[in-house]
Amino acid sequence: MSQSTVETPASVWEQRKIEAMSRIQRVALELFDEHGYRDVTVERVAAAAGVSASSIYRYFGTKEMLVLYDEADPQVLEVLRVAGGGETLEFTELLAIGRPLIPVLTESIITEDLERRTRQRMQHVLTIPEVRDRQSRQMRDLEEQFRLLFAERSGRDANDMKIRLAAATAIWGCVAALNHWAGTGFERRLQDVYIEALDSLVSALEAIFAS
Repeated sequence: MSQSTVETPASVWEQRKIEAMSRIQRVALELFDEHGYRDVTVERVAAAAGVSASSIYRYFGTKEMLVLYDEADPQVLEVLRVAGGGETLEFTELLAIGRPLIPVLTESIITEDLERRTRQRMQHVLTIPEVRDRQSRQMRDLEEQFRLLFAERSGRDANDMKIRLAAATAIWGCVAALNHWAGTGFERRLQDVYIEALDSLVSALEAIFAS
């Protein structure tokens, strides 16, 4: 794929929802940074963002998700869903399609704004126990979504050992990459960290399905 961007199919409503949630998150993170996570209520975020508190709960579900929401997650899932025409393929064939997309996808999705918010988010994950605990539940939910999608795309059973290993490797490998990035004081570009991490993860997935 030679394009400089990756087009991910999304309805107008879905795109507006992503934009709205990202805008609200920007407001929330700035308030949390300035006043402290525990001293800022959902109602205060809503007032600053010009929305109702009920809208925030409808979009995010919990206060913790104001920190943890990552607009890249549904975009990556959609790319994986449609890559290769959405046909059922051997997992190794899916990986062969996916590897050259890594730099294109990261460049398209990880903007300067997203990197800045991810840096803010990680600082709260590392310092607020309830946010860190909610992140673990969020990642388990995301692992389940990847497991079901991997099974669908490869035609394998969702309980297949290799499918479970693939989903766990993908999700928790990305968590490890983020923790590494935070541990270095965010010294590298997030795009570069993810490109390196995803290339290693694809190699690990290739090894899982090679046997």
